[in-house]
Amino acid sequence: MVVKPYWYSGSRSLPACVAGSGGEGRYRYLVSEIRCPGCGALVPGQAGPVHAYMLAAPGCWALYGSLQQWKGALTGDDGLTTAQRAVDCYAAQHATNPDRRNRQSVAVHLMSLCASIEHGISGAQLRTRIGDWTHRDYPLLVPRPAAYPVTVRDVTEADERSRAAVIDDWAVSTWAAWSLHHGMLRDWLAALTKPTA
Repeated sequence: MVVKPYWYSGSRSLPACVAGSGGEGRYRYLVSEIRCPGCGALVPGQAGPVHAYMLAAPGCWALYGSLQQWKGALTGDDGLTTAQRAVDCYAAQHATNPDRRNRQSVAVHLMSLCASIEHGISGAQLRTRIGDWTHRDYPLLVPRPAAYPVTVRDVTEADERSRAAVIDDWAVSTWAAWSLHHGMLRDWLAALTKPTA
């Protein structure tokens, strides 16, 4: 476990999952960190709820949860695409559980990233299509990426004005990290999206 002091000024607020009482002004918060077993990010070492099948540290799940209100306020094609990319990245980076539900989640969210990045499919369109892609028996994608250059921590540390750009970087870097599986993922996506007679 790494113990790292955080310095925050009044211009940036702490994520709710690590803020102590009175998150305003200049305070020093001593927060222990652990490495998330899914995405590898250094996240607050804390107890708390976790996702049902994505293997993530409670602090990582809390960081992701701290984005929900911001994501929910996004509108329009660009906003819905940003929100969908955030969901896709988080799921794709937490691919350590061989459970059937997690295998489906990883495959579907990687296909969603492919469709968004390589084919320009909007988040609104992806939300309607993803349901058709689930409930199949996808294999466990191994090997998994050894590391991710952008994680949920980077997104939560970005100010709200730059957060969408950080999510775009998160999406591109997450998709690139899975490059060993691009051929198979593209084939699955093509099979699922080809017109039926």
